[in-house]
Amino acid sequence: MSRYFGWGALLCAGAASAASWNVGIWAERTPDRDTARVRAWADSLVRDFSGRVDGGARLGKLVFVPSGALPLAGGEAHFHPDLRDTALDAAWGLPASDSLDARSARAAERAWLSIRGCPDERNFAVGWDLFRLPDDPSNKPDSIFWRRDAHHYVRFPTWSEVPDSGLDPACVRALRLDPPRGRLKLFSVDTLRRRLGQLVPRRLEVSVTDQGRPAPGAILEIWRAKPDARRSFAARLEGRPDAWISDTTGTFPLRTGLEWLTGDTLAFGAAGSNAVSYWRVKYRRKQVEGWMDATDLARLADDSGLARIRWELPGGSSGPWKEASEKWPHGWLAAQADSSGILVLGISAPEETDYVLRIVDARGREFLRARPVHLVRGVHERILSPGLPEGWWDIRLDGPSERWQVRVRQPPRKGSTPRP
Repeated sequence: MSRYFGWGALLCAGAASAASWNVGIWAERTPDRDTARVRAWADSLVRDFSGRVDGGARLGKLVFVPSGALPLAGGEAHFHPDLRDTALDAAWGLPASDSLDARSARAAERAWLSIRGCPDERNFAVGWDLFRLPDDPSNKPDSIFWRRDAHHYVRFPTWSEVPDSGLDPACVRALRLDPPRGRLKLFSVDTLRRRLGQLVPRRLEVSVTDQGRPAPGAILEIWRAKPDARRSFAARLEGRPDAWISDTTGTFPLRTGLEWLTGDTLAFGAAGSNAVSYWRVKYRRKQVEGWMDATDLARLADDSGLARIRWELPGGSSGPWKEASEKWPHGWLAAQADSSGILVLGISAPEETDYVLRIVDARGREFLRARPVHLVRGVHERILSPGLPEGWWDIRLDGPSERWQVRVRQPPRKGSTPRP
């Protein structure tokens, strides 16, 4: 049994750019102090950045300046330490107070990509830290995703839980729209908004099936965000959702990514954003729901600008599947065992490939190893009866380049005597 949504091509549009990023770094360090260490840090920063962007990157300039000298020509010490140098694609300043660590390196990469119109991996630019839905009979979102306060349903969005450690996959598409040309650029919110608008799918196909058959008359509800001027890029959800009904093929009348988000103009800047949404699909007694924002839609589009989103609704809606659905399109594994010996897995697979399931005990001894299973890109549910004894078990899903692992407790089996 599998469920999936957001079926679309991987981010492989267009030919890879042959151009190389020319990076300059100015460091407030005296030439006789930490020169070798600073140079090693600068080389590692550019080498790591090179692996994340099309065409690669090289350290074109490393300049040591006295403490307090940055910026040399206006601007800000970090993001553009010397505006007079126009032969670089990206520039970074390292003030004397900055340490040579991964945190400052990530800050540099984020600044460079923001200049080119890329959101970061947290989708920081398309959401608010906390959403509230009114206590309205038309709302009542799933309690797995939302909690109640005195007057609202409250939810922290998924991206606030993602570690601050990477770059959004949609950035690769944004960089292909604006490859390096040896021209230093400065940060621009308008550039971010324009790039985001270009990446949102021009064509959208949204449908739902129930146990492999079209689900006519299903209801798709979307709470579209409204710009919130209390903070830059902020959005708010309020009131009742907009609703669409599926036709005889289970297809909803949504035609573009922009129509999904707003139906009007993409707002994104100091006055707030409408580039985030919360959705729910209801069909008979079944329903699924989750988040969707502009960068999620962007990574679904293929080379022609088409994105397909399809929900499949077999059986019920287990807790592990809902948890994995919330994390998609990031890799995730969730599990739940019950007293009847049933093990339910929820899997968010960011790429189509083969995975091997293993179950090991607390000491790392293998209890079960399944044959490789091929998973398409999307969210899946697997229901197993592995016959686990009572206790804690590690569930592992191994792919070609990564491992997902979750610990689950097998409760006493029905009719058995619990262990002391």
